[in-house]
Amino acid sequence: MEASGLNNRVLKILSQSSHKAAVDLLGMRLSATIKEKFVEIMITETEAYGRKNTDKMSLFNTYKNIPTSLTLGPPHMSVLRSYGSNRGLFLLTGKKGYGEAVLIKSGKILIGKKHIEKRRKTKMKTDNLNGPGNITKGLGIDDTFDGYNLLSGVVDLSPRIHPLDKAIARPRKNAKRNDKNLWRFTLILK
Repeated sequence: MEASGLNNRVLKILSQSSHKAAVDLLGMRLSATIKEKFVEIMITETEAYGRKNTDKMSLFNTYKNIPTSLTLGPPHMSVLRSYGSNRGLFLLTGKKGYGEAVLIKSGKILIGKKHIEKRRKTKMKTDNLNGPGNITKGLGIDDTFDGYNLLSGVVDLSPRIHPLDKAIARPRKNAKRNDKNLWRFTLILK
């Protein structure tokens, strides 16, 4: 797919290995216009998943029936069961066919808090949207977006608006034994 301008910058970030893309995605804006309701968040936490042969927690190693969407590569996304019955939004990274991805774990609401509250059926005390299931529900993203192309327009990824001052790297949630990768990244806002 040919891209120019901002789309080219997005493709460049997503074309990196997952752990590099996961850091570069911090502070970027993720928006969705679903049923004429616009919502935008700033990505504040990500979790990287690498290739099957180099990452024990690779999505190819996690899912018995590998979803077709995982093989698409950037600029596509996968909407997969993450924890329990929740769905997680995975932005595909690296190269087509390798299944590298970055899970969007949390964000700060920039626009559309009332739409997010209505979708989640709860009044929020803060502008923080924590957890993969809350991200997908809040943005209005469901299974129909599995394999969606981020350059198509309904779901959009835009450059960061906040300088990346500090990010903390930690082990992934539910990391497997002997997993030395610090591939869970959190943006520290001033």
